[in-house]
Amino acid sequence: MPERFLKPRREKPLAVQLNLEVIVEMDAFFNALPKLTELNTVLIDENYQKVPDDWFVVAADVRGSTDAIEQGRYRDVNFIGAAVITAFMTHVSPDLPYCFGGDGATLLIKEEMLEASERVLKSLCFWSESSFNLELHAGVIPISELRSRGAEVEVAIYKSADRFSQVMFKGGGLTLAEKLIKEDSLLRVIPAPLMQQTEIFAGLSCRWRPVRASKGVTLCMLIAPPIKDSSVLSTFVQELESILGGSVKLSNPISMEAARYNSFASNMRRQIKVSGGCLNKHFIANMFELLITLFAFNLGLFRLFPALKNYISKLPQHCDFQKYDDTLRLVLDCSPQQSEKIINILESHALNGAIAYGVHASDAAQMTCYVESISDGGHLHFVDGSDGGYALAAKMLKQQLTETE
Repeated sequence: MPERFLKPRREKPLAVQLNLEVIVEMDAFFNALPKLTELNTVLIDENYQKVPDDWFVVAADVRGSTDAIEQGRYRDVNFIGAAVITAFMTHVSPDLPYCFGGDGATLLIKEEMLEASERVLKSLCFWSESSFNLELHAGVIPISELRSRGAEVEVAIYKSADRFSQVMFKGGGLTLAEKLIKEDSLLRVIPAPLMQQTEIFAGLSCRWRPVRASKGVTLCMLIAPPIKDSSVLSTFVQELESILGGSVKLSNPISMEAARYNSFASNMRRQIKVSGGCLNKHFIANMFELLITLFAFNLGLFRLFPALKNYISKLPQHCDFQKYDDTLRLVLDCSPQQSEKIINILESHALNGAIAYGVHASDAAQMTCYVESISDGGHLHFVDGSDGGYALAAKMLKQQLTETE
């Protein structure tokens, strides 16, 4: 995507090299879209454009994620959901439109990327179960097929920070693609270790402890309006910003002043999982880097190094805590009083039949990080609420939708 990432310092994988003309074409399509800078403008239908008919939706979902969360494994669930996106960035194209859902993800690809995408998906599904004992259902659906079923895929660009842009989606296509992948085993790829474990999880880390809410509550929300009428969301955002006392951007749940690394032992165990326990140069290098960064970040030594200091100061701007894919997804830092008012407004709209919603409140947010470089635009941080976040909010949302139907 334009302006999202600086060029990675390492050489692009072969799959990317072979598809440079595809990346250029995708950039040309997105360059024609306006760069929206306020959340409310993301909810205006006229700001969206239909994606070309020959594109595809990649959908992936961690099965049994609720059970895994109840077993205290939400960081693993988040890790696999984020890995779907980062594996595509590393091995297919660094510029693919995506949406992180906590226990899964969706992306858009072109036909020329299908072969590389299949290798990535099969490998992801294999290593998800082999390394984390989490079953990942994943597949690819043509957009033409979704349109034939009455759904649409439209996109807009939300530029939430100077060097960070996100793609927003509407039309019901992504929701339908995920539903089809879950329900039809014939649409899903068969797991196979076509790529090495270290390749699939390259650049992805989960080293930070949950970041405590500075105002008291980390509120995770999913708000779904009727597909054909999203105007109620604009009203809700105005009400939300009135309660928060300003733009939603000011309620970013990631404050690096309160952020600390997990223990060395905890991070080492995760590194063993993603490397298969192989004691090789790659593993040793990661352990050395982990040890250095643990001291640098937890003891505040990063302030002595301008590049690291800039990385930490800009990190919150590279977080995806606000997004839209037919469902408005927010993770916000708010006070208990603000949280109560927000939930009351959601309930009022739901009683009027205007929305269905799911919420989950905790005292912290958690990050899963993808770092190509520490330069501005070279890193990405997937944000969710701790102790269940999006997945438990989604459970509540599904119950409301079922009752409505």
